[in-house]
Formats: sequence, C-alpha cells, structure tokens
Amino acid sequence: MQCGLGYGEARFAAMGRLFEEALDIVRRLLAGETVSSSRRFHVAEASLAPRPAEPVEVWIGASAPPAIDRAARLAEGWIASPGLTPAEARAQADLHRECCAAYGRQPTAIALRRDIYVAQSSSEVQAVLQQAVSRGYRGIPAEALVAGSVDEVAEQFRSLEELGYTDILVRHFSNDQPKVLGSLQRLAAVRAALA
Repeated sequence: MQCGLGYGEARFAAMGRLFEEALDIVRRLLAGETVSSSRRFHVAEASLAPRPAEPVEVWIGASAPPAIDRAARLAEGWIASPGLTPAEARAQADLHRECCAAYGRQPTAIALRRDIYVAQSSSEVQAVLQQAVSRGYRGIPAEALVAGSVDEVAEQFRSLEELGYTDILVRHFSNDQPKVLGSLQRLAAVRAALA
C-alpha cells in the first residue's frame, strides 16, 4: 500500500497526526482486528472482510527530512520523489537508511519514481525528451528523467541501484499513446536486461 501526505505546506499542516492515526487504523483492519477508536477518527467495532491473504506492506512517499524520518519509523518501504536529481536521490536514500538504523528497522524497499521513455533509437529519444523538457515537464529537472534505448535505460536504472534504490516506479513522460505503448514493450526488455 503506497501512501503519503501529499505536497505543500497546506497539506502537511492539515494531515499531520491524522495520517499516523489513519494508518494505524487501516493496518489494524488489514491485519484482521476489530477496531474501535475515539480519537480524531471515530470508529466503532469496524472490521474488514475479506482480509488480504498475506500481510500488506506499507510504503510511504516522502521528501522532507521529517517525512523521511516518519517513513523510516512507520513503513516497510519508502518512496522518493520523482524530481530528485542524482545527488539529491543519493542524499535522501542515505538519510532514510540512517533514520531506519536509528529505529532499528530494515526497510524492505527503498523506491524512487522516475518518469521515463524507452526509445527505439537515439534520435527518437532526443525528440521525445526535448518535447517534454521544452514544456517544463511537471517541474521535474531534465536530469531526473530517464530516457534512452533499452541498454541506456537499463544503465540508468543500474546507477539508481548503486545509489541504494531497490525499486523503480515508472510513469511515461510522453502522452502520445503509440509511443507509450512502444516504450512499455521495450521496458520489458529493460527488465530482462536487469535480471
């Protein structure tokens, strides 16, 4: 289960302790408990059926140091923001591991979302990448985007692994459906190259 507070001071201020309380209730329900609570959320004798067959891991998305600490304290996994440059990605992964160590926890996942495009050729990737960057793609710096041939994308993913990331969550930065479908097909070859 992936979750987080969202982005921006207004969301952080509005959610605060509510997030932790809600997460506790959801985890207890998923574990099969009958839950009652009279804190901010009022729940009486709630239960969940059918329950998941296996325990549900929680991955919390976080980028601010206090939020990274919260993810280390509460979650099995952490998800880093997609706009991190390689230097920022390294620093945040290191911080997360330090926070986990302070809580005596070993994360099952240190994940990073990357917006990607797996191209057929170098000329194709440059055209698609230039189109995205020229529009100021979601405020994400160009160096945080992953683009290239199957081999180039596999190498970029390997470099993220060297920074300490165990999982890469992807979203395509092209909105052109035939290009996205082609990129998805080539992404399977990237996965095979990494296996």
